[in-house]
Amino acid sequence: MARAPRAPKPMEGAPAEPDMLDNAPPPREAQTLVGHGEAVGRLMEAFAAGTPPQAILLEGPRGIGKATLAFRLARALLSTLPGQPLPDDLWDDPQSRTAHQVAAGTHPGLVHLTRPWDEKGKKFKSELTVDEVRRIVPFLGSTAADGGWRVVIVDAVDDMNINASNALLKALEEPPRRTLFILVAHVSGRVMATIRSRCRAIRMRPLSEDEVRGALNALRADPSTAKLGEGSVRRALGLANAGADVVRSAQRLLAPSMVRDIRAQHQLAEMAAQRRDDAFATVLELVLDAIAGRAKHGAGRLPLPALDTYAALYLSVTDDRRRIEVFNLDRKEMVLAVLSRLSAADKAAGLT
Repeated sequence: MARAPRAPKPMEGAPAEPDMLDNAPPPREAQTLVGHGEAVGRLMEAFAAGTPPQAILLEGPRGIGKATLAFRLARALLSTLPGQPLPDDLWDDPQSRTAHQVAAGTHPGLVHLTRPWDEKGKKFKSELTVDEVRRIVPFLGSTAADGGWRVVIVDAVDDMNINASNALLKALEEPPRRTLFILVAHVSGRVMATIRSRCRAIRMRPLSEDEVRGALNALRADPSTAKLGEGSVRRALGLANAGADVVRSAQRLLAPSMVRDIRAQHQLAEMAAQRRDDAFATVLELVLDAIAGRAKHGAGRLPLPALDTYAALYLSVTDDRRRIEVFNLDRKEMVLAVLSRLSAADKAAGLT
C-alpha cells in the first residue's frame, strides 16, 4: 500500500507536535484516556450500526482529551479486522504493532494533519496549510491493507486557513469506502458549515476537577492547579509549569481595582515578557479568564455594549496570542495594550 507524503519533522529538541508541553506525551503516544465515557459510548454505537460514519467531529475546549480520543479510535479501527466489532472502550494493546506504529507516526493506514514545521523559521507554522491537506490525495488513492480502515486525523480544524478548509471539504465529499476522517475542533464556531454538515458531531465536555487532578498526578505535576484547570488537563499543566507564585500574582493584578493602575499593568507585562514560554502563556490564559469572568458575572446586569466590549476583547486576545508566539513579537507591548483595553472596558462598565 502506498504511503502519503510525510510531513517535515521538527528539528531535534523541538516539540514533536505544535502546542506540546514538556511533561506531557503527544496524543498519538497517550495510552490513557481520562474521562469521556459518554463520547466513547457514542462512538461505539456509531460503529455498531450498519452504516458507520465517514467523518467525525470531536469538539470541545482545548486540552480535555479530544486528540487523545481521536488516536484511541484510530488504533481501535486499524487493529480490528473487517467484519469484527470494535473492542470495548476502544481499547488497544499498548504493546501491539499497531500501537507502536501509530506512536511513531509510521502506520500506513493513518495520516495526521497538523500545523507543519517551518524548517527556515525553526518553529511550527501559524496555520494548517493547504499543502498539508493535499497529503490526503495520494493516501486515499492507495489501497488499504487487508481491506482495513484508512484514518485521517485533522488536529485542529481551527488552525486551517480558507484554502486548506476548501481542500478538506473536497476530500470529504466522496471518500473511499472504509475511510474515516476524525476532525478535532477547539472552537465550534470556526468550523465551516459545509464541513460540519458532513460530520457526525460529538461534543466533549470539560473533565471534572477530580479527573484533572488524577491526570496531573499521573504526569507527576502539581495537582494544586486542578481547580484552575477548568476541566482541561493541558491548561492545568501549563499553570503548574508556570508556578503557583506566577498564577497568584497575575490573578491579584488582574482584579478591576488593580488593573487600572499603570504600575500593576507594567508589573504583569514584565511577568509575561520573561523568556519562559510558560509564563507568557499563563499570563494570557489568566487575562482571558479575567475577561470571561467579567462578562459572565455581568450578564443580565451590565448593559449590552459593555458585554460586547468584553467579548470583542476576548476574541482579539485569542487571535493575537498565536501571532505573538509564531512571529516572536514584543510580548510586553502586547500585554500592555491588552491591559489598557481591559482597564478601559472596566471603566465603561463601571467596575473601577
